Amino acid sequence: MAVLLDNLVAHGRGDDPRRFWGVGEVVRLAVPMVLNTVSYTIMQFVDGLMVSRVGTEAFSAQLGGGISAFTAVCFFMGTLSCVSTFAAQHLGAGRPERAARYAWQGIWLGVVAAAALAALVPAAPHLFRLFGHAPEVTRLETRYFQILIGGAIFHLTARGLGAWFVGMHRPTVTLVAGVAANLVNVAANYVLIFGHLGFPALGLAGAGIGTVLGFITEAAILGAVFLFGPLADEYQTRRQWRPARRELADLLRIGSPAGAMFVGDLLMWTIFMVGIIGSFGTEAIAATNILNRYWHLCFMPAIGVSAAVTAIVGRYCGARQPHLAWRRAHAGLVLVEAYMIACGVGVWLFRDALVGLFNESGDPAVQRMATQAILFLLICQAFDALNVTFIGALRGAGDTLWPGVVQLALAYGVGLAGSALVAHLAPEWGILGPWSAASLYVIVLGLLMWGRFLSGRWKRMTVVPAPAAVPEEAAGLPPV
Repeated sequence: MAVLLDNLVAHGRGDDPRRFWGVGEVVRLAVPMVLNTVSYTIMQFVDGLMVSRVGTEAFSAQLGGGISAFTAVCFFMGTLSCVSTFAAQHLGAGRPERAARYAWQGIWLGVVAAAALAALVPAAPHLFRLFGHAPEVTRLETRYFQILIGGAIFHLTARGLGAWFVGMHRPTVTLVAGVAANLVNVAANYVLIFGHLGFPALGLAGAGIGTVLGFITEAAILGAVFLFGPLADEYQTRRQWRPARRELADLLRIGSPAGAMFVGDLLMWTIFMVGIIGSFGTEAIAATNILNRYWHLCFMPAIGVSAAVTAIVGRYCGARQPHLAWRRAHAGLVLVEAYMIACGVGVWLFRDALVGLFNESGDPAVQRMATQAILFLLICQAFDALNVTFIGALRGAGDTLWPGVVQLALAYGVGLAGSALVAHLAPEWGILGPWSAASLYVIVLGLLMWGRFLSGRWKRMTVVPAPAAVPEEAAGLPPV
């Protein structure tokens, strides 16, 4: 505790108050990222709203199939997110041209990952039968999962390239690509889910195809700018396409713990929502799917701020300016806390109407369970903000192993084991029992991640070589 207090005092002493927090710098980089995640969140919201019109079985299957597909790719997504760490640190160290090597290693890693994930397509029917859902739900979620996994190559390519643009402080490129992808997705969903413009009505399968078309659009735009835009000449991106053993090893060394953290968290939530909550019936799954939609609405924009914090902390760490990294991380925290708390309170106040928006059939069991469980969403907001902000900050500094180990221990020791125990010992509590244990996991994790950052251990970590000379501020920030 004394170390944490010393860090707090040291970073607040003797500095120009106009530059202490650097909120403006965080906002400039975060706005395009937030707009991108907002557009993605709205797309998911509309996507779920469209599928809910197909029927309860399709809406329930969208949760199981979608979160299972996301869990399958999220180890690689977490690993590829650290392309941003290397790009930002090389930018801060005054060697931005070296960053393109890591983008290419991310692309090659995505190709290998997509080939490995293809094995899950024929295995999917057997895997989803293990959940014990109703036969129609199992059939629908299996097909939805297979379609999403089939598009994994485009999904992973977009994530790796997007991380490079963010690390290079060029988030506007990712914003344009993301918004275009989401527009394509929504338009394709409208046509394919309901059978407009002469196409057959494919229901949930149509939603899956629309999502893959969005991935293709995003990857194509990012790839075109990376290879043929003005940045291609400035950073010599086309010359660095070959697999590089050292850069790939660096990416795996820093990225693998982040990927394991990501997949561990998602797998925990998959088992929680599909297995433990699913044991209470189809209505419980539908209620949790509604709650999950609003939880995404609360934290997805904050993910945009977190990505900006990763890039800014990485840049200042690369320039060997850890005191500026510390301040920008806490500036990001102020923004994330303000948004997430306000969003949680708003969802709580209007919970009946918001749940009813997805519960078109007026199922009283779904309405009751979802409106009651929203209480846990409200409770978790302030602590989830700590988690989102400081996992991003630690990742920017290259501190991924300790957060990954702690997150996995809490996810399964508190979140999953605790929720399963409560569901078994007090089934009369319904889904409120498991949600209480899951909330405790979120609270403890947020506090520990903040404590890790305040301890300052990340300042002693080395990701890229030091710059020849450390400027007053980190190496030049390109316009966003």
